[in-house]
Amino acid sequence: MTGEITGFEIFQSDPLWEKLPESFWEYCASHGRIRQFAAKQFLFFTGEESNSAYFLLSGRVQILLMSEFTEKIFRILQAPAFFPEVIFDSKVYPYAAITTEISEVFVLDRKILLQYLKENPSNLWPFYQNMALDLRRAYRQIKNIALGDARSRLGAKIFALAHVHGQKTAEGIFITIPLSATDLAGMCSLARESVSRIIGELKDLGILKIEKKLITVISLEQLQEWIHERQNSL
Repeated sequence: MTGEITGFEIFQSDPLWEKLPESFWEYCASHGRIRQFAAKQFLFFTGEESNSAYFLLSGRVQILLMSEFTEKIFRILQAPAFFPEVIFDSKVYPYAAITTEISEVFVLDRKILLQYLKENPSNLWPFYQNMALDLRRAYRQIKNIALGDARSRLGAKIFALAHVHGQKTAEGIFITIPLSATDLAGMCSLARESVSRIIGELKDLGILKIEKKLITVISLEQLQEWIHERQNSL
């Protein structure tokens, strides 16, 4: 694929990444490669040497926080996405990454990326902005876990998922990622039983519709009001 930039269009048309010059994508194309990953295939594991940077071109990737006996979904990425955002400190990967569906990822050696950015520091800005966005998401998640009760934490997570991964339908906002009660419990640091009970409450209120693992938010406004009521009562 040397000399070609086919495949990066989703980044080049994104408001954050469009600031990078065409020469950057040409450089990437001549030094890295596009890889196809099957669903449920790991890209890397927690604690591995951070040798590569990844540009998600299509599909979705789960970011997992893992210990010896447990794993929790921290975030779900969709294209375009650059990760891991901490690649610049040369330390090990702080989390694991696994595809949730067939995905196309451009893989670039970390040292090659760093060399380019050292020689072209003006192109660092989109990467700084990307890290700032990730930090804000992390702070928001920490705030919800530290200060929110079970209902506000789960409600805020569903609202965020609808915002990032939602698709408008006649019934409301359909979250395009299948999510079980166990998945949501891991994301919010809650017991699965608590999640099931709260989801039942939201269904009874007519805010959510759930079929198997597929969630539709019938009214984002009602969900937001419900979250605010929970937060204001703390």
